[in-house]
Amino acid sequence: MKRGTISVFLSLSLTIILSLIGALIESARYSALRMRTEMIMQMGLMSIFAEYNRELLKDYDLLFIDTTYGTGKADISATEDHLKNYIQYNGRPAKGILSFGLDEIMALDVEKADLTLYSYASDQGGREFKRQAIHAVKNRYGMGIVEKLKKNTTDYERSGVKDYDVDSKRQAVEEKLRDVDLDVKKCPVEEVYDERPGIVETLVTGGKEVSDKKLLLNNTASHRNLRQGAGVIRPDSDPDSFTNELLFDAYLKWKMSSYINDLSHESCSYELEYILNGKNTDQANLRDTVFKLFMIREAADTMAVFNDEGKKSQCRALAAVISLLLLNPEIEEPLTDMLLFTWGFAESVIDMKTLLNRGKIPLIKDGKDFRIKTVADLPIFLALPAGSKENTSGIDYGDYCLVLLATENKTKKIMRAMDVIEMNMRTKEGNKGFRMDGCIDYAEADVALKAPKGYSFTIRRDYSYEAVIE
Repeated sequence: MKRGTISVFLSLSLTIILSLIGALIESARYSALRMRTEMIMQMGLMSIFAEYNRELLKDYDLLFIDTTYGTGKADISATEDHLKNYIQYNGRPAKGILSFGLDEIMALDVEKADLTLYSYASDQGGREFKRQAIHAVKNRYGMGIVEKLKKNTTDYERSGVKDYDVDSKRQAVEEKLRDVDLDVKKCPVEEVYDERPGIVETLVTGGKEVSDKKLLLNNTASHRNLRQGAGVIRPDSDPDSFTNELLFDAYLKWKMSSYINDLSHESCSYELEYILNGKNTDQANLRDTVFKLFMIREAADTMAVFNDEGKKSQCRALAAVISLLLLNPEIEEPLTDMLLFTWGFAESVIDMKTLLNRGKIPLIKDGKDFRIKTVADLPIFLALPAGSKENTSGIDYGDYCLVLLATENKTKKIMRAMDVIEMNMRTKEGNKGFRMDGCIDYAEADVALKAPKGYSFTIRRDYSYEAVIE
């Protein structure tokens, strides 16, 4: 007879060993499933963020998920569905393939996929859009651009032009000359100022053909109630700081068309001018912009004339002759001032013609920079040639617009910029219902997954384009 002691002992031992091995395998499977949950979640988030709007990136260097997905209706639940589909696919990548049930070992099925937090481009008055725009400028030009922008803005602030009220000063002088008949051939004051009414209209229509487009603003960002998201989640800096404001203005000059920068956009030709004025036609926006720039140039030129002793001497000499002819020596001083105001006005008209002709004009002129050299040229100032784009001294029309932008309301600038983007995007195929408050660049998701044999996993993760735009 053979004894079976060892066989029984081995059987008992193997039962324990196999149970331990089974437990270790199941523990390893559970740990692997948890790891797969992390991986699947990450892949799902990366997949929905890979669905950024290509046209928006191409035209405006902005990375946003357009939750309309070409349907014309923005809906965050559509993004949730996309996330759920991506996670479900990665949870069972072998589904539909002959696998003899082996895929069940590591399979995961989605029970829910919800976006609990998300940031729209329009949140906080468009600060999320502004944050990306600032990064786009940094990536394009580097921080070196800031110094030039600062110089133009600070030069304007320190020059005194902003606070120089030409109209009130001139009216005070006109009051002194109220009862004086200046209709003499040797005095150019009335002849020059006859041109003043409508001079802006003349400047606008006197150059190249002006766009007559009407802007469709009734359903743009600044004219409707906007969806609200979580706002700027991780601000790397204050988007409204002085430096960032300058960078955002530079973005607007870079990406928006203007009178001297035709980008062939269908909906609006003078986008930079619209951001400055908010009118519903190209002509109105251009006219208002030219008027604002004209006010800057008239103040700057008038200041320069009054500070130029040579020009003051010429005007004083002419005023003395006219006052002598009129037998009224008391008007010599106010008439001198009036001639100086006239010179500043006439010079500013030529400056504006130069700017609209893509030329450059220094913010504060020296005597050598003046196009009108003598007081005798005042009656014929409109016939004097303007500078052209070959002029290299000073700043151009676009840079003067940056000076104006620096003084505009920050939120209005952002909202009107989003108006422009929406109008242009809607002209592109598949973007008819595009809206900035349907575009997200940050999302936090809660996902629940279930594995065979009762394992359940919940996970919360967030993702954004922050790393990409940095």
